[in-house]
Amino acid sequence: MYSKKYILPIFLLYTLSSMIFLIGFATMYYKEAKFDIIKRDMIRMEAFAKELEYLLRLNDNIDNIMKLASLYPINLYNIKTNKYIYKSFDIPKFKDKFYETSDALYMRENIHSRKRTIDLNLELQNEITASDINDLFWRVWFIAGAVFILVGLIAFVLVKLAYLPLLAQIKALNNFITDTTHEINTPLSVILMSSEMFDKNPPKYLENIKVAAKTLSGIYSDLALNLKNNPNSISKFDMQSLLESHIKLFELSAVSKGIKFEINSNSFELSSDMQKLGKIVDNLISNAIKYSSKNSKIIINLNQNSFEIINFGTTISKENIDKIYDKFSRFDTQNGGFGIGLSLVKRYCDELGFNIECQSGDNQTKFKVTLRDFKDR
Repeated sequence: MYSKKYILPIFLLYTLSSMIFLIGFATMYYKEAKFDIIKRDMIRMEAFAKELEYLLRLNDNIDNIMKLASLYPINLYNIKTNKYIYKSFDIPKFKDKFYETSDALYMRENIHSRKRTIDLNLELQNEITASDINDLFWRVWFIAGAVFILVGLIAFVLVKLAYLPLLAQIKALNNFITDTTHEINTPLSVILMSSEMFDKNPPKYLENIKVAAKTLSGIYSDLALNLKNNPNSISKFDMQSLLESHIKLFELSAVSKGIKFEINSNSFELSSDMQKLGKIVDNLISNAIKYSSKNSKIIINLNQNSFEIINFGTTISKENIDKIYDKFSRFDTQNGGFGIGLSLVKRYCDELGFNIECQSGDNQTKFKVTLRDFKDR
């Protein structure tokens, strides 16, 4: 639907404008080339007429003219007797020296002997001119048609190459807006419902309000971070402590799906941006919970070289594995999210000098982030 709605008008606009340009160019070229053909043949006919007049003056008779192998059909009209001495074709009426029709180019020239004892009107017919002009016409428009078809093919390819990525982004943004409405509506509904039911079970509904508020805070944080570029704020901190503190934020979400964390970690110090690294951890854990099967486990491995998180459940197809870091990309419509979490993870990994890899298959997905001190970049 998007392809036909947007690509076709742009393609037609491009091809029609190209066609107008080609028609204009071909018309100008045809007129100039046609003028050159007519001018060339006029010069040739004039030269032939001068040759005939020379023969006439040489002997003061028309015998040499009649014996000459003529390049063109000729008429000889005697001006003194007002009769044709020789006639090989019918000539149209015209006043100028030359006259062009769709069939031939005609010329009328006065030739005479010495002392004008013989005074003739020479009439020539050149059919080659019309043939050459006709050949020129078809040649020009055949080439113009071939160029137009080629331009159309190039236009189609260019429109697809240039516009389809933009179209994909427009479609992704439409999905993003729809998802945003859905994602924000869910926690808001929980807060409103819990506030109305609060008196019946304060501890339960207070906890629901806290979870929904944290969800809204996370949505706002992801959106805000994607709209601005913050410089790195480098400090030294204990990586194990950072990991454990962020895991606690997701314990309630994990319990609601019956998911348990299996943590294998070592304590070590790392020089990096604590806030950005925290967002990397948050998004990877959030994704792992979102796409894990119920009553499964999430394995988190941390050592001085890398951070790994493994979940069991929905996997990523091979053709989509390279697209997961594209902003607004989503390949599972059953789970929430905007498709910006992993794009933020990739951006922060690049800014901090980390490397991130993803392996998915056999009901298992693993993200591995290779860590390094910022000063070692």
